[in-house]
Amino acid sequence: MSFLSIKFFLLFLVVFYTYWNVNNKYKRLLLLISSCIFYSFFSVNFLLHFLFVITVNYLLIRFTQDKSYFLKLTVGFNLLNLFLFKYFYFFLETIGFLTGIKVLTERSELNQYFSSISHIANFEVILPMTISYYTFQLISLSVDIHKKTIDSPVGFYDIASYTLFFPVMIAGPITRYKDVLPAMESPSLTKEDMFEGLWKILLGITKKVALSDSIAAVIYPIFKEPENYSGFSILLTCYFFAIHLYLDFSGLTDIARGLGRLLGFNLPENFKAPFFLNSFSDFWRRWHLSFSFWIRDYIYIPLGGSRVSELKGYLNLIITFVLGGLWHGASMNFIMWGFLTGVFLSVERFMEVKKINIIPENKFKPFLKFLFVFHVYMITWILFFTQSLLAAFTVIWRMVSFQSGIQIRNIEMGLYVVLFAMLFQVTEEFPEKFERFAKWKRFILPIFSLVIVLLILNNSGNKDFFYEKF
Repeated sequence: MSFLSIKFFLLFLVVFYTYWNVNNKYKRLLLLISSCIFYSFFSVNFLLHFLFVITVNYLLIRFTQDKSYFLKLTVGFNLLNLFLFKYFYFFLETIGFLTGIKVLTERSELNQYFSSISHIANFEVILPMTISYYTFQLISLSVDIHKKTIDSPVGFYDIASYTLFFPVMIAGPITRYKDVLPAMESPSLTKEDMFEGLWKILLGITKKVALSDSIAAVIYPIFKEPENYSGFSILLTCYFFAIHLYLDFSGLTDIARGLGRLLGFNLPENFKAPFFLNSFSDFWRRWHLSFSFWIRDYIYIPLGGSRVSELKGYLNLIITFVLGGLWHGASMNFIMWGFLTGVFLSVERFMEVKKINIIPENKFKPFLKFLFVFHVYMITWILFFTQSLLAAFTVIWRMVSFQSGIQIRNIEMGLYVVLFAMLFQVTEEFPEKFERFAKWKRFILPIFSLVIVLLILNNSGNKDFFYEKF
C-alpha cells in the first residue's frame, strides 16, 4: 500500500481519529494493529514472516540476554534472515560465475531445481517488504541491550511496536528503540504538531508527485538503454537522477515524519541540504542521515573506527561502506558503489592527515571543491540505474568521451524541477532565514492541501518510491 494511495489515506484517517479518542493505554495497541493491516496489504505471508522474526528475536532476548553468545546469536539470526531472502540468488550466482557452474547463474533453472527437491510448485525466493530496514532496527536493538544502553525490560509487545510502526516501514528513517518507545507511552499532539505534520506531508507529496515524477519521466526512458544515448544526454541524466533521488527519498521521509508528528512522534531528520556539501565526508552528514549514523555506530565504530592505526582506519571506512552498499542491493553494482565511496572518504582523510592540498588556496577553492566532489558522487550513482558493472563502465565511458547518440528529450522540464529542488535545499541549509514566513503556513495550508489532493487524484504515474525496493 503506497502512502499516495486512496486506501492509505482512508486507513490513516480512521487510525488518526480513533488514536486520539481512545485511552493512552490502547494507543500503542491500535498502532500495532493498524501497522499489521498496513503491512498485510503488501502480503499476508510477509506479515506472518515478520511476526515470526519478531518472535524469535523476543525469545533470544528473553532467554539469552545474559549469555556471552547473546549478541552473536541475535545478530547472526537477523543477518541469516536477511541473507536468505535478499542475497540467496546473488550468492549462488556469484559462486556459479566463479566456478563456471552455469546452472547456478540461471535463476529459472535454480527455481525449478528447488521446486523438485522441496516439492513446492513454482518455488521462488521473494524479497519481503522493508526487510533491510527492520533488520537494521533489530540489530541495533540487540546491540543496545548488550551495551546496556536500554535499561528497561524488552518484551514481545515492545519489539513489535518498535519494528511494526507503519510511518517508517517503507523506507525509514531508521529509528532507534530508545527514541521511539518512550513516545509510545504518553503521546501528545499540539496545534503546532498538527500544522507541522500536515505541512511535512504536503511538502513530501509535492516533492514526489509534482517534481520527482516529472523528472522521472525525462530520465527513466534513458535507464532502459543508456548505452544508446549521447554522452551529453547521459551527463544531464546524472544531474537529473541526483535531483530525482533527493526529491523522491526526501519526499518519502517528509511524509513519514509528518505522519509520525500527527501521531505524537518526532522522527529524526534524514536530509539536510545534501547538495550544499563541501567534502566527501560532509555529504554523509547531510544525506540519508539515519543510515549514515547507523553504519557509523553499528559497523564502523565496532570495527575500531579511527582509534586504530591509520591504515586500518582507512580499511574500516571501506569495509563499512561496502557493507552499506550491499545493504542497498544484492548486486556487484552496489558493492562497487560502496567500495568507491569508502575509497573516496579514505583518500580525503589521508589528504587531511598529510595536509595535502591539490587545489591552491583562493576564493574559488570551496566552489571548485564542491564541483569535484559533487560530480564524483554523481557519476558513481550511475551504478544505481545500470544493470551490471560492464553496463555502468560503458555508460561512464560514453559520458566522459562525449559519444554521439540519442539526445535526451524534455530538458526544460528537468531544469524547472532542478530549480524547485534547489529551493528546498536552501530552506534546509538556512532555515532561520525562512522563519519569518512560518506564520503564513496556517493560511497557505488549506489551499496547498486542495492542490495536493487534486495532484494525487490526477496522478496516473508511478506511485512507488525509488528507495522502497531497498
